[in-house]
Amino acid sequence: MSAGVRAEGLVLRRDGRDIVSGIEFAAGPGERVALLGANGSGKTTLARTMLGFAEYGGRLEIEGREVRSDAKSARRAVAAVFSDADPQLLMPTVHDELAFSLQTAGEGAVPAQVRELAGRFGLAGLLDRHPSRLSSGEKRKALLALSIGRRPSILVLDEPTADLDARGTRGLTEALASLPQTIILATHDYDLARAVCRKVVVLGGGRSAFFEDIDALFADQLLLETWELT
Repeated sequence: MSAGVRAEGLVLRRDGRDIVSGIEFAAGPGERVALLGANGSGKTTLARTMLGFAEYGGRLEIEGREVRSDAKSARRAVAAVFSDADPQLLMPTVHDELAFSLQTAGEGAVPAQVRELAGRFGLAGLLDRHPSRLSSGEKRKALLALSIGRRPSILVLDEPTADLDARGTRGLTEALASLPQTIILATHDYDLARAVCRKVVVLGGGRSAFFEDIDALFADQLLLETWELT
């Protein structure tokens, strides 16, 4: 199986300095990998690096192409949802946001398609609303919907449940389970990570580790304490 995302000896950099070294992992088409670690450990930096927005050392491939030499292709393949929603919602209405994402994917944004996409994320009653008038949780759902509307092959999510209540989190978990995309999930929500992902990359103290089985990681108390995941 060819990897949708592959990192070999990857070194993350921020403000000209190395912050994490030796990241090694692969996610094949349709696989889900959790990114776990404390605040500041490098999860968001790794997400940005996949989009070609940060310099790095080592090797990072998206769909077989090195990101540093072909960042434009990486951004076509990857849709990312970051924790700060407002800079990512720029259109006059939720309908316009979703329609634009479908058009970006080369699909006709007819009303029925927009409604179908909105309905999958509980946004059907909000299509005429300006994004600034959405709650934090509603903005999160809108970002997820428009990201899926782009039809990416890889979906990178940075703390997707941060503003969702228990019901919204359950709905998101169900939605992610049904998606065909490769998913890279950066989260502090361990229940979500275990429900959605089989593999996991842990970052901390400038180091990283890759585990093929996320449940095996959480069954090992010593490992959890070593990586400060308790």
